[in-house]
Amino acid sequence: MEPAKCIAGIKHRGWYRGQIAHTAVIPARPPEPVRMKVHPCIQRHLNARGIVLYRHQAEAIAALRAGNDVIITTPTASGKTLAFNIPIFERLIVDEAATALYIYPLKALANDQLDKLRVLEQACGLTLHPATYDGDTPAGARGRIKAQARIILTNPHALHYYLPWHHQWARFFRNLKFIVIDEAHTYRGVFGANVALLLRRLYRILGHYGANPQIVLSSASIANPADYARALTGRDAVAVTQSGAGHGTRTIVFWDGLTDPDTPISLQAARVLVHLTEEKVQTICFTRSRAQAELIARRASELGGDGILPYRAGYLPHERREIEHGLRAGDITGVVSTSALEAGIDIGGLDAAILVGFPGSALSFWQQAGRAGRGAAPALLVFMPYEDPLDRYLLRHPDHLMGNRRERIVIRPDNPRLVAGHVACAAAELPVTAGEISPVDAEILPALTKTGLLFSTPRGYIYRGLTRAHALFSLTDLAGETVKLMCDGTVLETMDPLRARRDAYPGAVLLHRGDTYVIESLDLDAGTAHARREDVNYYTKALVTSTVEILSATARRTAGKFAAVRGRVRVREEFVGYQSIRAGRTVAVNPLDLPPHTYETDGMWIIFPPAIPGIAREDLLGGLHGAEHALIAMAPLSVLCDRDDLGGVSTTLHPATQGPTIILYDELDGGAGLTDVIFAALERVAAAAYRLVAGCPCDNGCPSCIYSPRCGSRNRPLDKGATIRVLELLAAGGGD
Repeated sequence: MEPAKCIAGIKHRGWYRGQIAHTAVIPARPPEPVRMKVHPCIQRHLNARGIVLYRHQAEAIAALRAGNDVIITTPTASGKTLAFNIPIFERLIVDEAATALYIYPLKALANDQLDKLRVLEQACGLTLHPATYDGDTPAGARGRIKAQARIILTNPHALHYYLPWHHQWARFFRNLKFIVIDEAHTYRGVFGANVALLLRRLYRILGHYGANPQIVLSSASIANPADYARALTGRDAVAVTQSGAGHGTRTIVFWDGLTDPDTPISLQAARVLVHLTEEKVQTICFTRSRAQAELIARRASELGGDGILPYRAGYLPHERREIEHGLRAGDITGVVSTSALEAGIDIGGLDAAILVGFPGSALSFWQQAGRAGRGAAPALLVFMPYEDPLDRYLLRHPDHLMGNRRERIVIRPDNPRLVAGHVACAAAELPVTAGEISPVDAEILPALTKTGLLFSTPRGYIYRGLTRAHALFSLTDLAGETVKLMCDGTVLETMDPLRARRDAYPGAVLLHRGDTYVIESLDLDAGTAHARREDVNYYTKALVTSTVEILSATARRTAGKFAAVRGRVRVREEFVGYQSIRAGRTVAVNPLDLPPHTYETDGMWIIFPPAIPGIAREDLLGGLHGAEHALIAMAPLSVLCDRDDLGGVSTTLHPATQGPTIILYDELDGGAGLTDVIFAALERVAAAAYRLVAGCPCDNGCPSCIYSPRCGSRNRPLDKGATIRVLELLAAGGGD
């Protein structure tokens, strides 16, 4: 496969309209092999497959052999799995009772890794009985797995529900030597904080059985691996970050779909995909949604693309396995996937990757790009941004992606609402004693006792709620209060009340497992939403207006003409209506009548002087409002989050600050620490936002710079010139 030839072929197609805005080349890098002594049976396995170890693998193996916890953050296909499997198997060989627990975010990843473990087990002549144990495990196999397995693969949700039955796992837990947390970067936000608290409950039970296993985390590249490992696991870990695996030349094409405004980006992607597969270039196309994956695959087939299939969650296991095998064998020339194939699952090295829309982070961008490349062979990547501020920024500033810059992951395991749920679960697993009670827990225990969930005994606090604690407090809900989404009497999914207000209001279009549903009713008191299955050609966005009360400040810094403060805020969200959007354009706006939602969270605010040089008084609110939108749009470049994880308000006079103010906050009850990172990196985020807005060719603002699809005031007022001046001031640290 020759990228230059592929690009030239695209340019000669009749449908090409000059969309290639920029091409970048990452030179090939030779591998850094090392010689390292491993157990003879493992060495024979490596020799038989022509596998050599690289520098980062040797570094991880040495650290694990020395008894350290380790976090490995090297690119896709760099051999992270082998780096921890070797020392784990060496321990299992010499200690015939030793066990290992592998935790994956998805069942499909666990099943894929199980095959690799069985191959290594057979090569070493061991009988480890490795097995997955989750909700899909047959009842008849469960007892045998608990009695025999020395390696168990599971996911956080399953582990959460099985911990109360820890006495059935006494043999496995007593001999546990390793816990593997693979694809660790997926544990962020609420889910990440819940997994962190789940791990602390697991340690507590392991301590009950006298075990203290090592922990190894495997992750894509992030900016703060050691800090993140400590936040997630509560323990220090050695960070292995520099890959010794080589790669071939990578050619990256930045595709501006707006040069052909009459052709949807989905059709443009299908055309490029068909062209590449016709040239015998095995290609994967990544999309942001299941509906887009199905749409692009269908359009590719209509264009004559042969053997191009969609891949997404919701398919039956055997269907996914057939596609994965077809990709590895080369029988399938093209696949259109959601992030389900981003990492972890073995599909071999492909020739090219198409990314339709920025996947939300540089981490995911390079995970998806890393699917293209076979050893030292060249690879082609085509990035097709949407008409979205962050996407368009990266199109105009490709250097931001080409560097080694990565986002930080932050989680807040001290969120009181989350801690309360896990304390209740811990009390259902083992009595919670006075010595285990932290200052945070000490405030929570009386409240849980007062509600009747906990009861004090001489052995400690025990759980006595009428509903099982682990069903009442799930890992995806902040508390037991949930809304069930129903269709024809079947529960499709559950969601917390805040998400129900945002996504399951009457008239909303909701995507579930690739199918679209229209919400007919929402009853928050009864905890139910009813939907009908319907194929529609539009999507909906809730219009939310927010008022924010500043509760307390924890840090403040002044820079020239503005002051930045971080602290705690109380948010009141009112759901005033929703937009119906087709092909990127609003076709209808409908009112909503839902009760408001109030919660406390982390926030930061920027206080400006009453007058800003260069901004007329009547334009000030439009400038603050536009800067608020742009800062939120650019925040994912610094902290691993989605734009929808952040909210904001702007005003020319806030009662608490007595001046013009922009407030940003975590859209999460209790907070997730996202605005803490923005506070620390404000000038950098503002500089990116300034480049975004100032570099946009529009006259008065547009969806590519300062418009927000979630704006409750429907993007009014906005003033592009004033926005640029506000961001210029922030980026300069408050100076002129």
